[in-house]
Amino acid sequence: MWAVALALAGDMLVADFEGSTYGAWKTTGTAFGQGPAEGTLPNQMAVSGYKGKRLVNSFFGGDAATGTLTSPKFKVQRRYITFLIGGGKDLEKTCVLLKVDGKVVRTASGPNDKPGGSEALRPAFWDVSEFLTKSAVIEVIDKATGGWGHVNLDHIVQTDTKPPVAVPLVKRTFTGSGRYLNLPIKDGAPLKRVKLLMDGKLVVANNIGL
Repeated sequence: MWAVALALAGDMLVADFEGSTYGAWKTTGTAFGQGPAEGTLPNQMAVSGYKGKRLVNSFFGGDAATGTLTSPKFKVQRRYITFLIGGGKDLEKTCVLLKVDGKVVRTASGPNDKPGGSEALRPAFWDVSEFLTKSAVIEVIDKATGGWGHVNLDHIVQTDTKPPVAVPLVKRTFTGSGRYLNLPIKDGAPLKRVKLLMDGKLVVANNIGL
């Protein structure tokens, strides 16, 4: 009966970071400030993709600042934990950890490890079905001090609905030799987001069927 009841249960919000403080979450260092950020911080590229008015943003004090943000213990009661994440790509220095029994069992980080990039948060998830009924802690880490030395996080939810798997990002670098760029568009094909960048700067972006 327990398993059946669990499967039929609704989503559970772990944290939406809409308050002016982190509440029961604990911070160390200075990177996370006194509470969730209201979007973009000074000297930061525009942050997007978060839900509501606030988010976790460890750019307080710039990339040089470091620190941690740790949740109170909570019970794993759904098969998946979903969240929005952005910032630096480093599974040790700019990352989000899930700990069970004091051990790191899942990790995630943003997509950026080179100059340029975007401050947009993207959906991510962990399959945590093997940890059902166990106590867990989420820890947000910012130990990096160079470029992309920060992490953005928002809207952590427990759910039994399996999130869609993200399509891998495909990049192609080339030197332009003509006036036009032709793409193989197909009517009725699934839409893909296609961006053209020159010297790391976005020139055009469109949703097209490929």
